[in-house]
Amino acid sequence: MKGRLKDACHVVTLLAAFSCSGCLFASVGTNDPVELRFTYWGGPLEREAVETLISTFNNEHPGIQVRAQLVPINSYVEKMNVMAASKTLPDVGYFPEGSLYPWVENGMLRDLTPLLTGNEANEKLDYTLYQFHDGPIAGGSVANEVINIYYNKQLFAEAGVELPPTKAEEAWSWDEFVEVAKRLTVDRNGRRANEPGFDENRIETYGVSNFTGWIDSFLFSNGGGFVDETGKQLLIDQSESIEVLQHVADLMYVHHVMPKPSDLSTVPATDTALLTKRVAMAVDGQWAMQELGRASVEDGLDFGIGVLPYFEQPATTNYGTPIVAFETGKEGEHRQAVDTFLTYIMDPENVLMLINEGLWMPNETAWYEDREKIERWIDTPIHPPEYEEAVIDWAKDYVVQNPNYFWDDRQKAGDIISPALDQLWLNNKTAEEVVHEDIMPRMKRQFGDKYE
Repeated sequence: MKGRLKDACHVVTLLAAFSCSGCLFASVGTNDPVELRFTYWGGPLEREAVETLISTFNNEHPGIQVRAQLVPINSYVEKMNVMAASKTLPDVGYFPEGSLYPWVENGMLRDLTPLLTGNEANEKLDYTLYQFHDGPIAGGSVANEVINIYYNKQLFAEAGVELPPTKAEEAWSWDEFVEVAKRLTVDRNGRRANEPGFDENRIETYGVSNFTGWIDSFLFSNGGGFVDETGKQLLIDQSESIEVLQHVADLMYVHHVMPKPSDLSTVPATDTALLTKRVAMAVDGQWAMQELGRASVEDGLDFGIGVLPYFEQPATTNYGTPIVAFETGKEGEHRQAVDTFLTYIMDPENVLMLINEGLWMPNETAWYEDREKIERWIDTPIHPPEYEEAVIDWAKDYVVQNPNYFWDDRQKAGDIISPALDQLWLNNKTAEEVVHEDIMPRMKRQFGDKYE
């Protein structure tokens, strides 16, 4: 799973919230508890974890009672629009990052700057805060999720291939990565993609999962991207970006080491794909650790983690669902209760269970530097020995902030870019053709001279 808003909280409230997540409500009142609603999405394991978190908060804060409401991700924004129209918005919730800016622009979300900044003891990683045009902070990621390679160690041993590097300075080049993926791709006759007679139409194990949805890191590693760090200049039409896009497509149609879109129905989720040996490597977010950890404990999956291959320099990017406070118009005790809950849920200390389970990564600087905090984070049955090098050090030094956190046109541009790239992923057009024939002309029609 990198917004900013209207009303600021009182300084007294902030000091109380930062000094003790539980003591803020002591000044709110002693009658009936303030009731809050928290909306979110997620699979069965995330649902169980979130409900446990909410139950713990409610037990620790008898003056506040939070009710969790699961809303499917594919209808989440539609549901929020209906609630906004009927004035029944929740108090706090997840929000799809690509749809965030219109809600910021229309004043539907509170400014969380006072809650998420200015506290050295709980300093948030700056690239986990959603802020557009130096405006208000509309939300913060409760988790800092970076992209890595996850792999089945048994398949590497069978192929006689050295395990993926865990240090960025030792990362594979792109060409090295392709060669490894060929050695790990096996057809139903046991031939590998680098051997004569390999049958590309009858593949048993793919070298790597389809990661066309997670290409930002590779674009960044080549000095490209969709948009620059200011959100004001497009990079998708630059040669560095086009090169990466074509190389990723070539994994499917030239090297035959990655499933094509037509094959995806036969490739399960990351944990099952690695467990069943449908893929040898998976490029995925750290959130995959929750399911992978379950598979390792319950099903004996022997998985490992490595850093991503690179083009010009090692790079990863971060994803993280923003947690927002909806502008409901409620003040006083209610607003203070919202601040208490937000302060609680945004503190890694209070969500350590979800971090230990592999669902989230901490969103505060100290958890990447303090030895005691790091050990409390990763000293679990599911975190493999290489996790600190491959994930924590990787996240600390090699993250390029994802445009989701600051690009106001992310949703509108995505409606242009994603379907155009589908033509590349389907092998109907080259990257050059897709960018210059489809993406850039439509961007020009949509945004005029904004990005010139």
